Amino acid sequence: MAGTGAEVIVPFRAPPQKLGVCARVRTTLIVSSLQSLRKRGLYENYIQRLPDEHHAVVRSMIAGQWVPMRVAEAHYDACEALGIERRDVNNIGREVGDRIEGTFLATMVRMAGSVGATPWTALSYVDRLYDRIFAGGGGAAVYKLGPKDAEAHFVGVPLCRIPYFRSAMAGVFEVGAELFCTKAYAKEVPDASPPMGAVLHVAWA
Repeated sequence: MAGTGAEVIVPFRAPPQKLGVCARVRTTLIVSSLQSLRKRGLYENYIQRLPDEHHAVVRSMIAGQWVPMRVAEAHYDACEALGIERRDVNNIGREVGDRIEGTFLATMVRMAGSVGATPWTALSYVDRLYDRIFAGGGGAAVYKLGPKDAEAHFVGVPLCRIPYFRSAMAGVFEVGAELFCTKAYAKEVPDASPPMGAVLHVAWA
């Protein structure tokens, strides 16, 4: 976890060991990911790496529904098998974040009546965004390390075992923070990441 001196911005809703494991994923996340693969001409290569049992579900998938975690794992395992450079995966994550976060965060900021919003404004909604994408267990928390320095912690998310997902998630955080700043940077803190979890360091200018 974050150091003892870190300020809690978004706490876990319960002790991490009691949060369980995420069981379902919103298809909006996967559909957006597929759009980025198609944009790069990688969709057919991806389908070749996706187990046959998931082809029908993925090919007919529309946004706004829920699928079992095993479908999401198969998707991101196939993405990992493509061997895309991590920088490009980060860019895909940024595109996904722009699609799934932009409207949500803008709406939340308007509802809160926030004036002079900053990346902390975006980070304060991480738990709500988590609930829009994941269901059935797990959770997210955010810690303040400095004025423009944060850690986002995830537990109980099996997708975090997949390097592609972790790199893409960093891109999601960057684009979310950049709604309220000039430039943001996010990267995994591998030594701090728990099993079925991840820790991302987020900073901005």
